[in-house]
Amino acid sequence: MKRYCDSCRQYCDEAAMFCPKCGQYTTLVEVERIAPEGEIIYPLAHYQLSYKDTFLYVVGRKFIDANGRASRGEFFRFLLVWLLVMAGILAVFYGLTVGLNLGVYLIFFAWFLLITIGLLSLIPLLALCVRRPHDPDKSSALIFLLLIPLIGPLILFVFMCLKGKQEDNQYGEALRNIVIDKRLASIMKVSPTSSALTTQILVVLLVSAIGIYGVSSSSMAPDNKTELSGWLTNLIVGEGSEEAAQAAAQGYFDAVNEKDYDKAFTYVTSQGNTNPVEKQKWLESMKSAPKQITVGHLRWKQISFVNNRKRIICEADLQITKPGEGAVEASHMTRYISFLEEDGEWRIEGFYNEMPKIKKE
Repeated sequence: MKRYCDSCRQYCDEAAMFCPKCGQYTTLVEVERIAPEGEIIYPLAHYQLSYKDTFLYVVGRKFIDANGRASRGEFFRFLLVWLLVMAGILAVFYGLTVGLNLGVYLIFFAWFLLITIGLLSLIPLLALCVRRPHDPDKSSALIFLLLIPLIGPLILFVFMCLKGKQEDNQYGEALRNIVIDKRLASIMKVSPTSSALTTQILVVLLVSAIGIYGVSSSSMAPDNKTELSGWLTNLIVGEGSEEAAQAAAQGYFDAVNEKDYDKAFTYVTSQGNTNPVEKQKWLESMKSAPKQITVGHLRWKQISFVNNRKRIICEADLQITKPGEGAVEASHMTRYISFLEEDGEWRIEGFYNEMPKIKKE
């Protein structure tokens, strides 16, 4: 801080209530120092810092400092870099996972990094969100809008976009928004103000990162037919399980259509094969099944484990074809099929008219 004499237009020490030259009363102003070159150096909040310096300033000097004012430029520069870091991590690790077929281990590491960075940056981000409303002379209590689901953060973002007032207020002096050229950058030991081209490049990188993450994430889903998260489904049931389950269901119905019941039992779980009572029930079900059934899409509805074995319940779209007089009649019906993994193969545990409530064994 320094004191300024309007008469002499000179800066004095903070303790000088009156100008040592003319004796006029001096006013307290935010001046950090006066460089040997004669340049007046204000606090960094008054400058249009580069993206790098803005990020270091917010997470460094202002880590837990909610006092003072923050310009609209400071808020958006930090937000853009923060979003780019988070989206970049997702794009890199998801892209490597898909491109190199490395499994989900990189995904876990990516989310570990995101959570760690998110927690570390939460405090400076909240402090910045408190300082930003001070610039247009709004209360820092606006931060509590974050507690309102959905609409609260949107309203807070609108306040973050407000232009700062060009006069002093209770939170500090009006911010000068000084552009840092190369000469001033060499004096202040910072980078020059970022150009509009730099902003455009960073925006393109952010959009590209989001696109890479979106494409990579969607490609992890088994043919995009599942209702659960694609990579999580593959993690639990294994890649190719959807196709294997559909092949098992179709193989079962083909064998039933051909009245090859022994072959049909190869697609049934061991309990249905070995238990006489269960086997008789299955046999009666096979003999009474509609003819010419084709299995359409299977949609995952539930994934669980039974005695360390994977179980999936699917909603199946079944097409029943009946040859008529000079025409073929086709109808659709929906059934729920429970599959159980045995010896690396998916076998049918049961058919249901409604979503079953199967208890874990």
